[in-house]
Amino acid sequence: MIKTTLLTGLALIFAGNTVLAEESWIVSGFNMPESVIFDASRNRIILSTIIGNPSEADGKGNIVLLSPDGDVIDAAWATGLDAPKGMAILGDILLVADLTRLHEIDLATGEIRRSLDVPDAVFLNDITSDNETAYITDMLADTIWRYSDDVLEPWLSDPMLSHPNGIFLDNDRLIVGSWGAGLREDFTTEVPGSLLSVALDTKEISVIASEVGNLDGITRINDTIIVSDWVSGALFSVDSSGNAHKLAQLEQGLADISSQNSTLYMPMMFQGTLKLQQLP
Repeated sequence: MIKTTLLTGLALIFAGNTVLAEESWIVSGFNMPESVIFDASRNRIILSTIIGNPSEADGKGNIVLLSPDGDVIDAAWATGLDAPKGMAILGDILLVADLTRLHEIDLATGEIRRSLDVPDAVFLNDITSDNETAYITDMLADTIWRYSDDVLEPWLSDPMLSHPNGIFLDNDRLIVGSWGAGLREDFTTEVPGSLLSVALDTKEISVIASEVGNLDGITRINDTIIVSDWVSGALFSVDSSGNAHKLAQLEQGLADISSQNSTLYMPMMFQGTLKLQQLP
């Protein structure tokens, strides 16, 4: 892997102002990086890499560990996965969504404790957690799964989810990124996906922002929701009124973004890079 340190980054529209944000580094040399999270208790970055076909159960996928400065600590910390995508921390384990299985990986050792077959799953994608309960999207089954106290169960199945991809636990609701209706073979859609809100108590689905794009990652920095459009490579912020504003234009394959404080982490699948961007 090659780490490149940059002095300046992207021109972003943030909080109504154009800001030239500092981009600290880019690490290149990954094979299909899909999802990234920051492990705050261990002060490290965790990155899932598909290594091949995102839909194929080939045993090639792995998990990479990096330092907060972007140095690779372990390029093969957890191995033997298929096409690992979304991740979340639940106690002392790392949950990884992997096609039709949910892996529990020991955060101390990187060993797979167990792999749970998810009944009727088609294409598990993203995970969010409050460290006690996790929610997992199945993009091709219009379903959200719930995992808590070793019980994995379908929590919500509804066509209104319209190919749910990204998911983010936001107090008493789930924020869900829809990929959109009319899915084609190249993963474009006839109708762009919307940003949705699902109430945890009633499971009521409402629209936060309509027809934004083919939404993948979701995160929040302060009061701003930030989402990525995988197909177009656009990065959007969504305000409290449901207005989507383009923050930046990147390349196709901008995948499951995440953040820690004011730092935004962006895996670029087709470029094989992980970008860190400091936001104001």
